[in-house]
Amino acid sequence: MDPDRRQRQKTFRRKVDAENFRTRKERELDTGTYLETERGAETVATLFERWATTRGLENSSVRQYRSMLNQAVRPYFKARTTGALKLADIQAWILWMRDTKKYQPQTIQTRFGYLSSALQWAVDNDELGRNPAKRAKLPGRRANVRRVVKEKIVVPTRVEIEALIAAFDPRYAAVAWLMAGCGLRVAEAMGLCRDQIDFRRGLLHVNRQITEDGESDSGKNASLHLKMYTKHRDAESPGRAVPLPKIVAAVVRAHLKKFGTLAWQSSQGQVHLLFPNHSRTGLLYQYYFRNQIWQPALTESKVSFTKTHALRHFFASSMLGNGVPITDLAVWLGHSNSKVTDEYYGHLMPEAPERGRTAIDTAMATPANE
Repeated sequence: MDPDRRQRQKTFRRKVDAENFRTRKERELDTGTYLETERGAETVATLFERWATTRGLENSSVRQYRSMLNQAVRPYFKARTTGALKLADIQAWILWMRDTKKYQPQTIQTRFGYLSSALQWAVDNDELGRNPAKRAKLPGRRANVRRVVKEKIVVPTRVEIEALIAAFDPRYAAVAWLMAGCGLRVAEAMGLCRDQIDFRRGLLHVNRQITEDGESDSGKNASLHLKMYTKHRDAESPGRAVPLPKIVAAVVRAHLKKFGTLAWQSSQGQVHLLFPNHSRTGLLYQYYFRNQIWQPALTESKVSFTKTHALRHFFASSMLGNGVPITDLAVWLGHSNSKVTDEYYGHLMPEAPERGRTAIDTAMATPANE
């Protein structure tokens, strides 16, 4: 009898073999590790692809997972089935990623996390009896990996930011201001619309971004079917509200006055884009922004960084350096929680201990008249 109370029959030549089989299956039922033969016959690659494609994810995420599937899952596990997968197999895969693929520890941790999530998904759906990746050991402690990531963070100086913006195509210079001055991701800044700006209250409502969400034969980001969408991290709290500094507000007002907006029919209705494509006929594509706007500005300004995320680093560093609580910064950056923010930016607060000492000294100081 299986867990669904359906009769299963299996014959044995010797009674002792039948008794051993029965004892083993009863133990699996008691420990929750019972696995139907046909379910365990699914390959690891097939399970991973089902996990990546059947949960309603954005196509951009699906492409990312399929890339990992083709690069790191299918080449190693080949026809290995989930039912035969052992902890030792996962451990060997981790070493293969390190020694053969030459992945950095952070990449190994990320890819291991995705496969482990896929296996756990199968466990939660009663398709696997256990997650063989659960007790796997990764090269390098997570804290050390985060430390290496922190060391790679390049925080631009104010002079560099000014030089970069001066080298920008004037039609898109405000994009750089929004990233450095409001902490927007590049796709969020590119997709900014007039209804998201509240000049009176000094706020930006960040609830849209441009995403490359079309399919392509290669599985990579397609240059077609770009769309704007509202990104809901929480169904009851769409997007986030970010402070709009006066200096950035002035830049945005000047941009609107000089370039206006483009009316665009999105999935949320008609919106008015601040940064349409170069022909002002639709959305701004990331490949165009990267190759025709960002890269030429980097070359001309000769700054010390290359990635657009450096402007968010400038925003985070400026906030923390001026005493803004990291919990507030986490909200404005759109992080899931302040722990993520602290892991990446906590080291940018070297003056925090001194502020803490001063706060307690002030609070506990004995008044002069006592």
